[in-house]
Amino acid sequence: MDISTISAVIIDDEPEAIRLLEMYLRFYPKVKITGTETNAQKGLELVFQNMPELVFLDIDMPDMNGLKVAELIHSENYYSEIVFTTAHPHYAFDALDVQPLDFLTKPFNIEDLKSVLEKFQEKLEQQKFTQKVDLFIHAQNNAPKIKLPTLNGVLMVDVKDIILIKSKANNCCIYLEDGTIETITRNLIVVEEMLSPSNFFRVSRSAIINLDYMKRIDKKNLKCHVNFNNSVLEEDITRSNMQLFEKRTDFLTNMTN
Repeated sequence: MDISTISAVIIDDEPEAIRLLEMYLRFYPKVKITGTETNAQKGLELVFQNMPELVFLDIDMPDMNGLKVAELIHSENYYSEIVFTTAHPHYAFDALDVQPLDFLTKPFNIEDLKSVLEKFQEKLEQQKFTQKVDLFIHAQNNAPKIKLPTLNGVLMVDVKDIILIKSKANNCCIYLEDGTIETITRNLIVVEEMLSPSNFFRVSRSAIINLDYMKRIDKKNLKCHVNFNNSVLEEDITRSNMQLFEKRTDFLTNMTN
């Protein structure tokens, strides 16, 4: 199986289960285990510290349910794919809410693991293709207009003219290139789905920035500086999103080389 280098973290309260998975993963030298943890809370911190591509996560753990761990991971980190490892298949339905990549039902074997890694590779290839399409569209400098509902009607706006989007309860405030700020009667997630991922980046739960207007990032203080209306706005960026931004930047650089 031809796979790119994959970083992985294993979280399981049973040391023997961790050792077995580590043994299986040795058959795939391009998979690099960046950490293991038997404590769910420490495992969560390990994920935010390492930002792995894959998280092998046990569901039934005593200190914190694996479903809760996965929810917390995805609340701050859209980069890591979750693979649940569980001896209890009935958890599968509940786990669908956090959209895992796959499940490994204990006891699993090396062929089961191979299937998971192949699924990850297929998803990665699809993401690369999508990124290439987005980069091509952006290169044409002909961003389409989108229709957004406002408090007073409808706003037609060029995507390239959107500088910053900030969550405001169930609405959003959109900062535009002409210096105006519009209130949109849609939440941040809905608006985000209408934007090109190659040009916009979610810096926190409450803000998305158009990278064309990014002035600089203060890594020490976790701040983004954005040009708007002849001034500079300052937005917080979470530590995990800072790491994700750096990974994303490296990825897009490699895509264009």
